[in-house]
Amino acid sequence: MRHRWPTDTQFTRLVLDVEEDVCGVCGCNLHVCDHRQHRIFTLQGPLELVCRLAHCSDRHCVAHSKTISPYAETTLTLPWWLIGWDVFCWMGQRRFARHWSVPQIRTELVDSYQIHLSPDAIERSLGRYQTMLAARQQDPQVLAAAYRDVTGLVLSIDGLQPEKGHETLYVVRDLRTKRVWFAEALLSSTVEEVRRLLQRARDWAKQLGLPVQLWLSDKQDAFVQGIAAEFPGVPHRYCANHFLRDLAKPMLSADSHAKVQMRSKVRGLRTIERAVLEQMRSDAAEPSASPLPEAMSAAEPSTSVEFSPVPSPTDASDVVLDYCSAVRGILNDDQGGPLHPPGLRMAEALEEVRASLQRNLDAKRPGPAHAQLQQLAGCIDRGLAATQDERAIVRQEVHEVQRVAATLEVANGSVTQRQAEFECLQKEFACQRTPFYQHLATVMASFMTGLFAGGEPFASLLDNLDLERWFRLPKGHERRIHGHKHAGVRIVQEGPTLLLALDAHQAHPQPFTVDDLSPYQDATVPTCQDEAIHRRKVMRKARSKKNGSSSSSNWNDDT
Repeated sequence: MRHRWPTDTQFTRLVLDVEEDVCGVCGCNLHVCDHRQHRIFTLQGPLELVCRLAHCSDRHCVAHSKTISPYAETTLTLPWWLIGWDVFCWMGQRRFARHWSVPQIRTELVDSYQIHLSPDAIERSLGRYQTMLAARQQDPQVLAAAYRDVTGLVLSIDGLQPEKGHETLYVVRDLRTKRVWFAEALLSSTVEEVRRLLQRARDWAKQLGLPVQLWLSDKQDAFVQGIAAEFPGVPHRYCANHFLRDLAKPMLSADSHAKVQMRSKVRGLRTIERAVLEQMRSDAAEPSASPLPEAMSAAEPSTSVEFSPVPSPTDASDVVLDYCSAVRGILNDDQGGPLHPPGLRMAEALEEVRASLQRNLDAKRPGPAHAQLQQLAGCIDRGLAATQDERAIVRQEVHEVQRVAATLEVANGSVTQRQAEFECLQKEFACQRTPFYQHLATVMASFMTGLFAGGEPFASLLDNLDLERWFRLPKGHERRIHGHKHAGVRIVQEGPTLLLALDAHQAHPQPFTVDDLSPYQDATVPTCQDEAIHRRKVMRKARSKKNGSSSSSNWNDDT
């Protein structure tokens, strides 16, 4: 349905003529044969385009039946569009650079530019903008200009799966230019499926005429086998962060067990807080035993009053509550990693609180707060004592993991030196018979070939966290546009164009122009994205309860 303009709309009239005067086939003059009106929204106000259509004046010319339109119209809008290019690019920049939702864009268009568009119209425009910008990012000429001063490629690959059970979006990204090459959703992570993506990356590198100097990924079998098959001789570096996680699995498991035991023993915080709050309420209900004289209350501001060093009951109660809040915050903290396990972090923080409590207890200030602090100190002592032996073992294992991690630090020597130290540690651990050291030796042996691949020129590339941190951009974008805590699977299903649009605006925060996007007005959605969206529709219809029990039996007939 065409847009119904209000009768009182004030249009700016613009007449457009065909740029050519003569026919390009026979050379005869062109004659105006018709007029076409095209009304659009622009950021400067409603615009009415009057396009003078022309054709060849020679009836015998083969071009006589062809109508020529003014090219200037395409620089302002496209056929059947209700908005101009300026509105189109404005909405795209708000969406993908500022991460505005559709209601935000719609409200701003009405408030600032008096442009009234339906949510569906905005969604369609944003989808087309996303497709056009993704096509621009993958244009061979644009890529050639971006890689004009690049001598080699350093590629990384990783998968993004916002929800378990759904397909995974695999992304290939160049670390030199910080540019996403392409993304594709795969139903399975088999070697054949991943190898197809690697073949596409190989074709891109050949098209650019640049050598691939290094691959960086976590140590998945599909990545290892696929890169070895498609890029023979190219070093493949394994992510050091994933290596440390695998290396520290037994230690982290023991640390987690000690943390749970310690948390279960530190009990009684709620009882202490309840007693303090009841005491504060009773003190507030009772009248003050020694009210200040009226003369003192009305004293001048310069009057000095000496206070006793003993804190008031209210201040002491606040101190107890603050200690309880600090202990609860420590117990709820799960931050940490292989080099700083959360259980040890929790124990160290509790020991610091316990030392602070002891300093207050040594002051021996009278009042109920002293007994409450003693009770809180006892809670902490029970938790620390219950896990003392386990924490000693975990602390020793952390020390061994830190020795291995030190060989991965660039500041600790050259790649050759650090690799030699790594191999010595692996042999040392292999000679010991305890399960933990045997695990260390096994994991180190499996990662040894990839941790130092590439040599000194790529010593600073230790892990694949650059790509994993980049994944925060699409996740944060999805959370902001729909307002939910979870990112959602739309990232995966629209990822082939969505990630490229977000990556383009990360490097170009200003709005794109008609010159940037008009060459890609005929771009289409990639086949893999259409297939992923179709699968989503089928899945939704299969589990829908709208049509009752018949929906699950009839969904295939309609699809």
